[in-house]
Order: sequence, then structure tokens, then C-alpha cells
Amino acid sequence: INAVKFLTTKSCYSYIMSFKDRLREEIEYKGFSGKEIAAQIGISYSTFLSYIDARGVLPNVETAVKIADILGVSVEYLVKGNKEKKDSEEIERMEKQLVFSFKKLSLENQKNLVRIAEVLK
Repeated sequence: INAVKFLTTKSCYSYIMSFKDRLREEIEYKGFSGKEIAAQIGISYSTFLSYIDARGVLPNVETAVKIADILGVSVEYLVKGNKEKKDSEEIERMEKQLVFSFKKLSLENQKNLVRIAEVLK
């Protein structure tokens, strides 16, 4: 019974998922098509399909890095399912975007944004 409970928990699902499952999930979540990603990384669509279909072929390291970059996740997440790493990378990306956008604001709007951030804490 404990084994059945373990196998039906969400944490176990992440463990059981393979590279191809996580890749498929991220593509769907981000709203990409396989053809778009294949074109962006410079491989054929049939090669890309081999990563997500029943064959479950693993891409070489360079291709895996390109795929992860496009999807905004780490290669480690695609391989191991390490969500913490993915989340920390997403936060870092958002922080960079926030600083970039902040610098483009007028001084008055920067002050307003700081006030808003203080209220949201």
C-alpha cells in the first residue's frame, strides 16, 4: 500500500518522468511547436521528433543546451526534473528583466515603483 501511495504522489511523478516527458511538458506549457524549436536550434524536425516520441533519443549536449535556453529551463531540469534549479533560474531571469526595465523609467516612475514594491512586501 505504501508503494502504491508513493507511485501516485506528484513528487514520484517527477522522478518517473523522463527527458522526453519533461521536454514535451515544457513545450506545451510554453506554447511552442516542435517545428519552431527545431528551426531555432538548426536541426531537422524529424530529429527533434526523435527526442519527444517513443524512441526517446537524447540530444547531444550542445543541442540540449539550446533547447533548454529556448524553453527557459536548465538542462538539469530536463534530465533530472530538478524544479528548484528551474525556479531559481526563472527568478534570476525576472530580476534581470526588472532591473533592465527599471533603468528605462523616469526618476519619478522609479520612485513610484519602489513605493509599490514596499507595499507588496
